Parts: sequence; structure tokens; C-alpha cells
Amino acid sequence: MTNSELDAEALRRMQLLMDIPFEECHALTREFAVVTQRSGIYAFRHQQEGILYVGKAVNIRQRLRGGHKALGWAFIDRFDPDDVKIATVRLGYQAWLHALEIEARMIQALRPRYNIRIRQPE
Repeated sequence: MTNSELDAEALRRMQLLMDIPFEECHALTREFAVVTQRSGIYAFRHQQEGILYVGKAVNIRQRLRGGHKALGWAFIDRFDPDDVKIATVRLGYQAWLHALEIEARMIQALRPRYNIRIRQPE
């Protein structure tokens, strides 16, 4: 994929994550049983504050079950668990080959408060 194709793909995935109605996002649970086991991009979304964290995983459910720093930060920030949910967007094989670049572009564009800062290209 070219840089412009990666930018377009990241923008498309961001829009998909943001277009999912909050009520249709996955609630925070111990087992995350309803979260997909497929590869993709996931986001912790706050009902008012928007996207708090963006990540990628080969198996999104396993990634969340293994513990996640964004959950701890949301707890420390005293967010109501009912106000934080998980949105997911599946990545097919071709997109997965570029998942790191897509994720980085999404983080640079969205600047989620719980992602570690990624350096802007100079």
C-alpha cells in the first residue's frame, strides 16, 4: 500500500469506529464474551469524550481478556463503566498486513488520551 492508500484506509477505519452507535458498542465485562475473536482495530469509547484508546489485535477478545491499561486509566479517571464501551472493526488479511501503519495513522489523527504519543513524521 502507498502512503496515500494507508491514509485513506486509516480514515475509513476511524470513520467506521466512530459511526458505530454507542449503544451498539460492547459493554465492559470480565470475559468480553461478545467481543470478536477476529483480527481488527478496537477502540475504547467514552459516551461524551469520544475515543479514549485505539489498538489492534490478532484476537481482540484475547487482547482484552489479558488485561488492558486503558481500563486501569479509565478507573483512575473515575469514568462510569456504563459510559465506556468497546467498538471494533474487522481487518481482512490485506489490511492486517498494514495494521501497524493503519493504527499509527489513526492514533496521529485522533490523539486518544490513553495512547502513548507517536512521533509525528517530520
